[in-house]
Amino acid sequence: MEQSAKKHSRLQSTLLVIGLLGLVLTSIFLSRRSVHEGQQASVAIYQDRLVPSGILVNLTSAIYQKRLVLDTYVLTGGKSDTRMISSELERLNRRIDSLLTDFERTKLTVREGDRLRLLNERLSIYNSLETQLTTNQPNQPGTQRTRLIGTSSASFGQVTQMLDELSALQLTVGNELLNESRGQANYIYVLTALQIGLVLLIGVSLFWHRF
Repeated sequence: MEQSAKKHSRLQSTLLVIGLLGLVLTSIFLSRRSVHEGQQASVAIYQDRLVPSGILVNLTSAIYQKRLVLDTYVLTGGKSDTRMISSELERLNRRIDSLLTDFERTKLTVREGDRLRLLNERLSIYNSLETQLTTNQPNQPGTQRTRLIGTSSASFGQVTQMLDELSALQLTVGNELLNESRGQANYIYVLTALQIGLVLLIGVSLFWHRF
């Protein structure tokens, strides 16, 4: 009877240890998966936030350079070398198109996609006004030229507004990714504490069984 009780006790202890080891292995598996998800979040912050932010900086710079070239041409009353001005604007337009293509290839949220569409539309309008100013300015009456300059300035303001909104969205979404990464880190801390607790329980169980 006593031997049967001992066997039953050993069986219970063995099953308990096996169960605890299973929990440890499960928690280790969950920790590894959380680490992988945390790494993916870090990669996403770089590829989907930092890279597009860099593109936006270059895009903003190119658009402002266009405006500077146009302002220089307007201020000289169209007396600048029109061919040189057109060549410079064409170069900047190719640069802008390339940057927009790179930006479109990044992972965009729905809000970013909408703002990018509006940016393309407003940039197209501005480019049309820019072309009118650089090709027809010397032959235009003063009032018409002044009106066209004012319209182009307003259009340029709309373009820069879209750039500002896209930059703000980069920060917003990037902050969301950071919060997600922090959540994964906290989850890993909890699993680590659970693993330590399970190891201690296994040690106590083995000690209790032996003595």
